[in-house]
Amino acid sequence: MSDRRHAVFRTITDCPTESWSSPTRGAVTWWELIGGDTTPTHDITAGVAEIPVGSASPPRGHHHDAAELYFIIGGQGEGVVDGHPTSVAVGSAVWIPADVEHFARNTGDEPLRLLYVFGRDKFSDVHYTFPGEVQ
Repeated sequence: MSDRRHAVFRTITDCPTESWSSPTRGAVTWWELIGGDTTPTHDITAGVAEIPVGSASPPRGHHHDAAELYFIIGGQGEGVVDGHPTSVAVGSAVWIPADVEHFARNTGDEPLRLLYVFGRDKFSDVHYTFPGEVQ
């Protein structure tokens, strides 16, 4: 566990770029800013995700065993939670309960960028399920 008296500062340029792009998951790139897998931190995992312009939406979303917060920092789109789309734009926040299917869709002409936050020590502690991939 890290020393609670020391802050951690990071920028996206400090982080490796991670991504997936598939017909069942859609296309997303992300950078983990804070999380016990990559930084000496605990209690929270946060990063920035980006959905490109014109990317196809997955037929189904994903869910995981942790609640998640999205805060939109660029672009516009839709947060699709439990099959219900809601418009989002810069300044929008979306809280998604654990085990609820969801995804973000870019509907604009610039990348949709969002800050994501989990109340977990590490990203690897968040267990994802992709219903569109279950056979």
